[in-house]
Amino acid sequence: LAQVILGQEKLSNSVLGAARPSSVPIMPETMEISAAAKSGDGSTQNVGIKVDAKFACPECRQKFDSEKAKQLHWKFIHDPNRHQED
Repeated sequence: LAQVILGQEKLSNSVLGAARPSSVPIMPETMEISAAAKSGDGSTQNVGIKVDAKFACPECRQKFDSEKAKQLHWKFIHDPNRHQED
């Protein structure tokens, strides 16, 4: 536990401007997001929806770039035979 607390203290110090420990990676100043990871069109209605995808789920508004992705989505989200109560 002491090591965890010490690690958090070091991380907090680096965030606050103190010396960064060598074990904490430097974050890039810019981040590249692949086209496959982008969704929406800027409207609140389409947040998280790949508006330019060709394969639409028949059960919800989600869209996918491939038939396989759509099938996996349906299998894990909508298939009534997969849902089991704990």
